[in-house]
Amino acid sequence: MKNDDMMRNRYFASKMGDLTSYAGMVGDEFSAKVNRLAQLIGDSHEPSVGRYKESLLRHCIEQFIPKRYSVGTGSIAFTQESHLNDENSENVDLWNLKEHYVSQQLDIVIFDDHNFPPIFRDAEFVVVRPESVRAVVEVKGYLTKKVVIETVDGFLDLARKWHLYSEYTERWGRKKLHSPCMQLMGWDVYVDKAGAAQCDGETLRRTIVDTYRKRLTTKERKERPFPLLSGAYIYDDCIVNQCGYSTPTVHGHGYSTDRGRFIRYDEDRQPFLDRDATISSLLASIYVHLETPFNPDFVYPDQSMTRSVLPNQHSGITDLISGNDIDFLC
Repeated sequence: MKNDDMMRNRYFASKMGDLTSYAGMVGDEFSAKVNRLAQLIGDSHEPSVGRYKESLLRHCIEQFIPKRYSVGTGSIAFTQESHLNDENSENVDLWNLKEHYVSQQLDIVIFDDHNFPPIFRDAEFVVVRPESVRAVVEVKGYLTKKVVIETVDGFLDLARKWHLYSEYTERWGRKKLHSPCMQLMGWDVYVDKAGAAQCDGETLRRTIVDTYRKRLTTKERKERPFPLLSGAYIYDDCIVNQCGYSTPTVHGHGYSTDRGRFIRYDEDRQPFLDRDATISSLLASIYVHLETPFNPDFVYPDQSMTRSVLPNQHSGITDLISGNDIDFLC
């Protein structure tokens, strides 16, 4: 009889509508598919697994964003005024005498394909105009402090190109340029031969802040908007986001580390950590940068409204200006 009760409970549980569980299953699909491939090829060809992870995430994003937007891999091309000497150039069309520069290759680019067709497209590879770009995502198989620094440096290079082009468009009276959503997805952390993890939620947060504090100029820190990393993730572990915070004595801006799994409540109303929340959070961050409506019930399906419930072991906030940790959950 006891076994019958257990089977009956499992059956009814499988029929329950639960947005939190649904969102977690989206993340679970990644680990299942990646693990299946890893079982076949092991560590004999890790670049193939890395490209497969990028492809999985691209296709996932493609499934959950409006058809107005497309997802590809490639670069962004920025135009600028020509530096050529245009004296005595009566027959030169100065409007078309422009130079251009391009970003580094980006793993994932989400762009408005309805209003701004790509400059170049071949299958998934694209070169797009900055006006069309809404989000970019860099995908890393294993995070180390060095990998995080290199990724932030790459985003900083993109931000500087973006800001320069934004000033250029303003001079010509064009429509204001959108600030891009820039994200880092780390599928795992690197573990050295001694078994020590080379990154965690605290290291990820502090490395982002430290890199920006060392690289940003005083002018760039004051300029708004100057595009900064929107969010960074360690799959099934933690989420590091830009955040504003306020305490009784200080207001500031920095990065916070939060849990990377959903909170759910059992029959006794006790919270427990459930499935991965990093994929859902990444999608939510992309949604808010699109020019289309979204339903917050489907975008933020966590069953807890506070970060203090079962926080990640590395939860905390680091201030972007001072580099100090803040003893407060934003």
